[in-house]
Amino acid sequence: MGEQRAELEHVPHARRTGGPAARAFVTRVLTARAPPSRDLSRMCVLAVTLGLVLVFPVEEVCGVGRATQGPVFSQEPPRQVHFTNSTGVTVNCVADGTPMPSVTWTTQDGRPVEEVMGLREVLTNGSLVFPPFPAQRYDTQLHATTYICRATSAGGTLLARPSQIRAVVVGDYEVQVYDQLVMSGNTAVLRCAVPSYVREYVTVTSWVHDDTFNIYPSLHGDGKYHMTPEGDLHVLEVGPQDGLSRYQCRTLHKLTGRAQLSRTPARIIVTEAQGSLPPRISERAGRLVAQAGTRVTLPCVAQGHPPPHYTWYRGSTPLTPSSGVWAVGGSLVLGGVGVGDSGEYICVANNSAGETRFSAHLLVTTPLSVQVTPREVLVDAGGRLELRCHVSGDPVDTVTWYKDGVTLRSGGRVRIRPRESLHVAPVDPSDAGVYQCAATYGTDYAHAYAHVTLGAAAPQLVYRFIEQTLQPGPAVSLKCIATGTPTPHITWTLDGFPIPHPHRYLKGQYVSAHGDVISHVNISSVHVTDGGTYSCTAENSAGQVTHSARLNVYGPPHVRPMGRVSAVAGETFTVTCPASGYPLHKITWKKDGVRLPMGHRQRVFSNGTLTVEQVNRKNDDGIYSCTASSKQGRSDTQQLTVRVMVPPRLAPLAFPKGTRAGMRAQATCLVQEGDQPLTLSWQKDGQTLDPRLDIRTSQIDPYTSMMVIESATAAHSGNYTCTATNAARATTSTARLTVSVPPAWLVEPASASVALGGVVALHCLAKGFPTPTVVWRKETVSGEFAGVATGEGGVAGFENGTLLVSRAERRHEGRYLCEANNDVGAGLSKVVTLSVNEPPWFAVRSQRQQVVVGATASLTCEAHGDIPLKLVWTRDGAPLPALPRYELSDREVDTGQVSELVLRSTHVGDSGTYVCTATNTHGSLTADFHLLVQDVPGPPSGVGVVEEGARHLTLTWTPPEDSNAPISAYIVTFTAHDSQQIPDGLFSGPREVTVEGDQRRVRIEGLLPSTTYEFSVVAENRVGRSQTSSPLRFKTQEEAPSGHPQNVRVVPVSSTALQVSWEPPPENLTHGTILGYYLGYKDDSESEGGAYNFTTVGVDGAGVTTATLAGLRPHARYSVVLQAFNSRGAGPASPPALGTTLEDKPGAAPGHVTCETVTSTSLVVTWSPPPPRQTNGIITSYRVSYSQLSSHEDGRSGSVVSEGLRATLAGLRPWTNYSVSVAASTRAGEGLASLPLVCTTDQDVPEAPARVKAVVSGPRAAVVSWAPPASPRGRITRYTVHWASAGSRSAPHTRRVSPHFTHLTLHDLSHTAHEVWVTASTKIGEGPRSSVAMVTPSHTVGAGIWAVGGNLTAAWKEDVSLPCGAVGVPEPLLRWSHERLEIPDTHPRFTVQPDGTLTLTDIQRSDSGRYTCTASNHHGDDSVTYNLTVLVPPSAPSLHVTETTASSIRVQWSVEDTGGAPLQGATLHYRSAGGEWMTAEVEGSHRAYTTKGLRCGTLHHFYLTAHNHIGTSTASSTVEARTKGRPPEAPPKFQFVTTNSSQATLYLAQWGDGGCPISHFSVQYRRAGTSHWTTVGSEIPPSRTYAVGGLDSGWSYELRVTAHNSAGATPSHYTVTTPGRGATAGMGVSPGGGIWGGAAPASPVWRDPRVLVPAAVSALALLLTITTVCVCLRKRPPSSPRQKEVPEGVTSSGEEKTALQAREDVYTTVRRPPPAPPQSTPELRDHNGEYSEEDTYPYATATFQLGGGSPPPPAPPSPPSHSRPHSRSQKGFTSLVYQAPSLHDVDSPNLSERESRPPRGFPYEGSETEEYGSVLDAAAEPRAPPPHHRRQRHLRTSRVPRNVRFP
Repeated sequence: MGEQRAELEHVPHARRTGGPAARAFVTRVLTARAPPSRDLSRMCVLAVTLGLVLVFPVEEVCGVGRATQGPVFSQEPPRQVHFTNSTGVTVNCVADGTPMPSVTWTTQDGRPVEEVMGLREVLTNGSLVFPPFPAQRYDTQLHATTYICRATSAGGTLLARPSQIRAVVVGDYEVQVYDQLVMSGNTAVLRCAVPSYVREYVTVTSWVHDDTFNIYPSLHGDGKYHMTPEGDLHVLEVGPQDGLSRYQCRTLHKLTGRAQLSRTPARIIVTEAQGSLPPRISERAGRLVAQAGTRVTLPCVAQGHPPPHYTWYRGSTPLTPSSGVWAVGGSLVLGGVGVGDSGEYICVANNSAGETRFSAHLLVTTPLSVQVTPREVLVDAGGRLELRCHVSGDPVDTVTWYKDGVTLRSGGRVRIRPRESLHVAPVDPSDAGVYQCAATYGTDYAHAYAHVTLGAAAPQLVYRFIEQTLQPGPAVSLKCIATGTPTPHITWTLDGFPIPHPHRYLKGQYVSAHGDVISHVNISSVHVTDGGTYSCTAENSAGQVTHSARLNVYGPPHVRPMGRVSAVAGETFTVTCPASGYPLHKITWKKDGVRLPMGHRQRVFSNGTLTVEQVNRKNDDGIYSCTASSKQGRSDTQQLTVRVMVPPRLAPLAFPKGTRAGMRAQATCLVQEGDQPLTLSWQKDGQTLDPRLDIRTSQIDPYTSMMVIESATAAHSGNYTCTATNAARATTSTARLTVSVPPAWLVEPASASVALGGVVALHCLAKGFPTPTVVWRKETVSGEFAGVATGEGGVAGFENGTLLVSRAERRHEGRYLCEANNDVGAGLSKVVTLSVNEPPWFAVRSQRQQVVVGATASLTCEAHGDIPLKLVWTRDGAPLPALPRYELSDREVDTGQVSELVLRSTHVGDSGTYVCTATNTHGSLTADFHLLVQDVPGPPSGVGVVEEGARHLTLTWTPPEDSNAPISAYIVTFTAHDSQQIPDGLFSGPREVTVEGDQRRVRIEGLLPSTTYEFSVVAENRVGRSQTSSPLRFKTQEEAPSGHPQNVRVVPVSSTALQVSWEPPPENLTHGTILGYYLGYKDDSESEGGAYNFTTVGVDGAGVTTATLAGLRPHARYSVVLQAFNSRGAGPASPPALGTTLEDKPGAAPGHVTCETVTSTSLVVTWSPPPPRQTNGIITSYRVSYSQLSSHEDGRSGSVVSEGLRATLAGLRPWTNYSVSVAASTRAGEGLASLPLVCTTDQDVPEAPARVKAVVSGPRAAVVSWAPPASPRGRITRYTVHWASAGSRSAPHTRRVSPHFTHLTLHDLSHTAHEVWVTASTKIGEGPRSSVAMVTPSHTVGAGIWAVGGNLTAAWKEDVSLPCGAVGVPEPLLRWSHERLEIPDTHPRFTVQPDGTLTLTDIQRSDSGRYTCTASNHHGDDSVTYNLTVLVPPSAPSLHVTETTASSIRVQWSVEDTGGAPLQGATLHYRSAGGEWMTAEVEGSHRAYTTKGLRCGTLHHFYLTAHNHIGTSTASSTVEARTKGRPPEAPPKFQFVTTNSSQATLYLAQWGDGGCPISHFSVQYRRAGTSHWTTVGSEIPPSRTYAVGGLDSGWSYELRVTAHNSAGATPSHYTVTTPGRGATAGMGVSPGGGIWGGAAPASPVWRDPRVLVPAAVSALALLLTITTVCVCLRKRPPSSPRQKEVPEGVTSSGEEKTALQAREDVYTTVRRPPPAPPQSTPELRDHNGEYSEEDTYPYATATFQLGGGSPPPPAPPSPPSHSRPHSRSQKGFTSLVYQAPSLHDVDSPNLSERESRPPRGFPYEGSETEEYGSVLDAAAEPRAPPPHHRRQRHLRTSRVPRNVRFP
């Protein structure tokens, strides 16, 4: 562009020159650097915009007419696109062309394809992308539709073949094969049932016979099995042995590549017919479509007896077996079908009982192919367009024409008839573009296209200038725009003469980007001489168009010089007088001085135009003149010289007829008339004569020319034109020369050979004129040649002379004659030979034979084909061994060769595939013979137990090695060996169970619990039975007991505990070792039908028969049941036994508390009793507590005891709010108080107003002021001021004052002493009078202050005003002081107002104190004092932690400074480490709070703020505390894991939770010696047991089990060994490797040191505990006598006495297995009514209905351990320990309700009447308990694992 800009600097010079320099300049600029075509067009526009005058043809510079190539596809989308939702697909569409086309996509209905986020994308390169998508986003409108790619450019629009997009959602599917019922001797058909939603994409690849033998599709089958191309399996001539086989089909998913076997094998059920049955065909008549060249199987399977015989017909012609057609069973197989094989086929099945028919119509298709001729078409506008669509293939459904992607239909200029031909006439410029022809049949689609380019189109003017009239001087622009093909050229004339070339004229033209030619004439300054008719003429080879309009310029007449012109003789001559000036009156013409017209041939028009018709030289040659004149008499004249010319006239041109190749031909061109000089020239087919044609021309004279062809050939045929040209015009004459040419070979026929059944083409193609006709003939037996019948028998003929044999047969062999003739000469012919070679072939290529070991097998191989035939036997690719048992014999038959192989005394090793190979000179072929030598099966192995029970087990085994015969059955034999366990006559002797041969396991029922059996298995097939497998001994599992515990007794021991004792069930009903008991209980006080809560009680060697239930509801009747359990479960429940707990304090407050005002000093309170279930005993009395509510001072409080439901509170203050609550009491103590109820006493008369003051304010006036009553006793309604003269007995004066005012000015007083007093009134009445103030008015008014002062309380940071109203004459001087220090005027916050009021802003606590205002004048002084108290927010609390549990933390605090106001409450902020802050609001009277629901074993942060009615304190320091709890604790292996031969059972309930509930487990294992861990589960919820399956027997494994709770995770490793298959399963592995849990030990249990040592240690601990209890009881202080009203927080001696009476022998030792998982969790609440984590534990209790459920299964028993007493190994024992009340720690805050907790975190809990604590840790310290702390309920024990809670 830089060079181009430099060139543009020369533009002015170029414009000035306007000649060759301009042409060269513009050409150089516009072609610099060879810009692209689109840039060049823009630069052409730029040139004109700059004002360049292009006075030369536009095509020379702007490159008009450059070639355009329409769009073509270089990569076309496929017809069908199938993909899965997991893979996605990209469909590419690439097109080329000039200019480069744009590629878009539409749906089949023409809608544009847009992007759909995540489902469909259209790339800029034209690719259509379907990304992978989830199944739920499948959309049929996107994923199952047809898309069309469109390529569009200036050359038109081309459509690609439609792409059928199908997305397949990948999912699981199953393939089924169903059993078939077939009569013996008939054919069985097995079909693979594929679900319909995947059937299109799944093909059957093979069939599997008895899991070993694969059957593949074949043409001939193997004599027994034939798999069709459709995937069906035909089993021929079925017999009883076929009923023993199993069949499965194998499928392949074409999209995913997934191979899959049918889910279950199918079998053939062979039946024997009773009598004769006519054949019956199950298939229905139908239509079969096959593609040419494929093999087709027409099934025909009939059922009948005797087995039917099959005959096939094509139409009415019976079919005989040949190399291309044969039968397999009843089915017809066509080896390679052609179009000629289409038709109806009939199968006839008949036997002695009748016959039946089946018909099928076969349609053979060939792929469609389309060609459009011609491919490139150049057609002129107004011409005719013809396109032809050549469709090959069969059949054809539709043929459709498209133009630029739009369907064409007949109508108007378009005619489509027949459907393969398209005619368009006349052609319009819009007809240029891309034409397509598309043919379809079903899913087959083919198309082709042709590019049609517009040749010559006559110009059209799309813009024209208009007539104008104007004065001389202005500029004028005239413009014309034309379009046409080729690009037209525009010329300008003025009155028919070329436009003059003065410097005022500028002419130019250029081609726009759209191909329009834009031309203009610019006149810079118009003159009178420029007027006239301007014409623009657009012209190209197709024609021309002209537009004219006048330009009128005002001025005198003027005629421009006309010069000399020529006229053509015989035509009309027209000339316009070039006159200008406006207006003109008239224009006249003269010839030789005579005015025209002079005759009828001459006409003069008003615009100055002269026309002369039929010009001749004699009359019209000469000088003409035209004169233009105006009305003013002015005129102008110019002359015109006309010379008449005669154009050439030619005689008709002709060639001699019947010209043949080799003959001479000539033509003479004669000019009959015309002026010289003349020029004669010749053309052929519009082109100059080609020198290579050897055509000679000669000029005989000026008027004659001759063309001579010495030897005519086909190339000389065509149209010859002679052109004669002179100065007038050019004239042509045309004649056609046709040269007849005899046929000549383009492709000469040649002999060929083809294999039998193959395809061969005999080509025969000749050329000549006219086009030769080709005919094929075949030699007959007589030696004559007869025409070949095409269209049947697999023979087809084509227009190009090719003879195609699609399936060669013997009858096609012979001599063929091809003749080509066009009636010119003798024609052509040639004889060729077609040889049909027969390579080897077999009627049956695959056979299967079964024999028994020792029998003789005979394999017969019969081959056909051209001789010599050689047959060779091989096995596994090697020659047969030289064994005397192998006998081989060969013989010839009529149709081929037979070889027979005989194997005698066969062995199993003889089984295999024997291959017979047939070879001749044309090829070789093999046939397979599958020999199965069958033997009795070997003994089964690997006999084992995979599932067991008390009375059943599941036995598995491994099948024996294949003996080439399917196993028909397995026989399992078993015998019991524990005779002492078996009742007489029951199961005596061995028992047998028979299992079908395809099974590998059996469930044996009816066994006895805990009994050892011996099992053995034998296999059986059609040959015989195998030997017995190795015996397996196995002991059945135990069974749950069938008897219940005996003599169950229930005795209460406290308000929350019952002691239960019982005896074991009868020994004969235990069914194994009793491991423990499920103790179930439920509240039966109200005869509820609820579920029992169960807990587990273990046993020791002697059997424990007592246990204590704690955490029960006080004074409630409970129903107790017991179930004994062993390792297999629990027995029946015992009959319910009843017991009632002792009384306790009420657990709920009285309800419906109400109060009613009686007088101003008394209230009546009523209530209802607590809920019956929470009275915890018999209510003896109620305590009504009350306290006065005051925000500034502590109010009076007290209590009243009542035995009824009503109490009266007397001695109260009037008009006062009181907080009232009620608590109920039983003999065990006082319970919870009700929620506070606010009650208000009634109003009364008020007290007297305080501090009455009277000061003289004038000679006869005084001001009286007072303070409101200290106790208003109601709402003040008014004040009354009384005054009277001192000593006067008359009634005093009164004046009422609004309650909002506290002063009054008295007027008109006498100068005597006056007494003044004030009373206050409420709605009740007027109160007593105040003290009397004395005042004596006088003329001298001393200083006096009427403000009364007093005590004042204000809030921190508020503004306070202290009034100091003063009187006096003269006006007194006021002074303020604070604590006797005068307040300066400059104080920043204290300001004295003009009226004397002291205003204190933003007061601080330091501003508290005495404020005195003093007023003085020279008559006296006075003062008033205020005591100001500033109330502030409380100081920061002091916070500390006092108690922690697993789910709660208790904090206490103190506030050193309340800010002068009572605390209204506190806000406790807390969070777990890293968690969000949470808050709890606490009442102002409380100084402790327990946060509950915290995560166990987690660090927490706390801080606290306190607030009064002034504000909130700053936060306390943050304290930290951790809830109790540790990560889980792992149990020892002998308590945790048991194994059998294939799995390990984990007893998850044996884990200790560390005080925090276990959330989940993760389990991994690996085989010993390996490094890879296998994860069984990572989120296993807590449960009693968990099974790790899939282990191999006899191996050692390492288990890694990790338990998780909120405090952390604990991993533990265990090494276990699975027993071998022959070992007894179901036993646990002891630490020493022995087996426990099975038979009883040899020695008594009490001699076992594992029992003896822990028992001794436990006895010692028991003795020490009893001693401690006795000592503590002796040291208890005496109790004080019981009183009527008991202060809060003090426990009465009665309560202590009740506790002592209830505490009797709460001590025992119970051997306990670990608790079992619950079935439900009972509702437990803490003392605030909320659920507490400490009161619930998932392993603690189980709730179920006796009738509908069962208690939880037990954990494995815990054998004795030699560990120290506090170790984890002592889980089997539970010690119940008494603790003295003086021992308590931070976990036992309440003197009357202590919580005892063992060192390991197990919660001990007693009733509220018990005073038990816990054994203290070393760091524990005693502390005082908070009130209202409700007990925690649990089983009283000092050693129970995992913080288990029992209700």
